[in-house]
Amino acid sequence: MKKRVWIFALAAVLCVWLAVPALAATSLVRDEYGVYDGETLAQLEHCAQTSAQQYGCDIYWLTVADIGGSSRRDFAEDYYLENGLGQGLRKSGILFLIALESRDYVTITYGGGITAFTDYRVEQMEDAIVPMLSDGDYIGAAQTYLELCDKTLAFYAQKGEPWDRENDPTQLGKRLLFKIAIVVLLPLLIAGTVCFLFYRQMKTAVQKTEADDYVSENGLVLTQQQDYFTHTTETREYDPPRSSSEGSSTDERGFGGSSGGKF
Repeated sequence: MKKRVWIFALAAVLCVWLAVPALAATSLVRDEYGVYDGETLAQLEHCAQTSAQQYGCDIYWLTVADIGGSSRRDFAEDYYLENGLGQGLRKSGILFLIALESRDYVTITYGGGITAFTDYRVEQMEDAIVPMLSDGDYIGAAQTYLELCDKTLAFYAQKGEPWDRENDPTQLGKRLLFKIAIVVLLPLLIAGTVCFLFYRQMKTAVQKTEADDYVSENGLVLTQQQDYFTHTTETREYDPPRSSSEGSSTDERGFGGSSGGKF
């Protein structure tokens, strides 16, 4: 009986031991530097997995010590390819890399991640994340990154187009106010200025006392002149339609994203 118990226990331990590499291989939050405790890491992983499963695009957050002699992008791209990251046939994903000791950061996208995360959106995300990294708020930075990724993928799924400059929902209110100002306030301002100038001119007018005062010394003076044209020449130049979205740029290895920097 005791022998069976020991065999069962050994089998359970073996199963767990074999499962650890598999779990590590599929982890989306890869804290190789050791920034987060177990509970925080589990929470971040849950958020990343939930979004990835829902939208078919893996969201990676990677911490390392430094990037050695490589460039930021080369290090991140090599890591992505060597570890077989990405979801589906296109290996769709986005990866944000931070090197704690060299203080480097960069964002790379691949597959469907290139389409969903435009250059404009990646820049927006980095603008929100990097200040947190500079302040040492690594938990807040990771949480913000995962939230922004989820919003971006949700927008793409709902609208059928990626989050870009022309359809940025955070700027729609500002653009509407600007259009209202152009259409309504600007004409009112111009009209008010013209009326004010006319009013100032009227205050300097003085009533004449003699009839000759209303006749110019030079005799007849034309106050209005009109020219009539028999024809006009118009030259038109074809202006091809432009895409409203700036989209995503890629490098020679097929990755999108940013050039990164120091935090």
